[in-house]
Amino acid sequence: MMKSNSVPVIVGLSLLTVSFLSSCFGDLASAAEPSTTPVPNPTSRPTSRANLPKNFLPAANAAPLPRLTSSEIKRLQADLTQGIDTWFGLAGLAKAVAPPPLSQALQNYRKAWGRNHAQLVTFLGTWRDSADYPYSVSIFPRKTPGQVCVLEFKPEWSLDIINETTGQTSKDVISQQILSLSIAKVQGGHLWSSQVRSVGAATAVARFSGVKAYSVLFMGLKDDKGYSHTVALASPPALPPELPQELVAPLSQALLDYGCRTELVPQRG
Repeated sequence: MMKSNSVPVIVGLSLLTVSFLSSCFGDLASAAEPSTTPVPNPTSRPTSRANLPKNFLPAANAAPLPRLTSSEIKRLQADLTQGIDTWFGLAGLAKAVAPPPLSQALQNYRKAWGRNHAQLVTFLGTWRDSADYPYSVSIFPRKTPGQVCVLEFKPEWSLDIINETTGQTSKDVISQQILSLSIAKVQGGHLWSSQVRSVGAATAVARFSGVKAYSVLFMGLKDDKGYSHTVALASPPALPPELPQELVAPLSQALLDYGCRTELVPQRG
């Protein structure tokens, strides 16, 4: 988080300019390309998945939640509009990170996948929120038609507390780590899995006016606890950069095993 005496960025956002989308979007102004953590393409299988939580892989096969209802979509749209307004306002005061730009790399990726996967492309990519310990969802196309892989992640937020008398250190967990892989269906503009739900009508493009104005693509999604998240598209689908190194190999293998496609340009076969 930036210091409070930083020069605030002027932010322009009118809620009337938030354009909800029902499908993939057209060309938008290009911006600086975001950093990504590509998924390794292992040539051999890791020998163990011991580092993955016990409930990680069972979630991939769990029964999906029901699709969002009309009333839930309206609520999610309202939450998204409020979330965008809050994010822009905090970023303008240097109290939150600026939202990621909709870069040319992202537009190229979505254009390439949109040619033959128009329904999926609305949701594809790595999306993240404005928190210092960000919640993210990486949505990969899957080899099975009409399905995507959803990797949810939020790093643990904890403090090490030292007992001055004994010198022993204990950990105070403020926020638990979130890590799940689920298989989502995409149909009729809806995305739903055992862990998250969203809809194309709860995606929106808004302009962030910092030093230079740029477009940001946002999505509202509801998790399995019923909590609404406002996330912005940061990169093509990839492992989140905050992911602990010991999880990279087993997660990469899990994506491979479940038919999650990590190539930037669709390949035949």
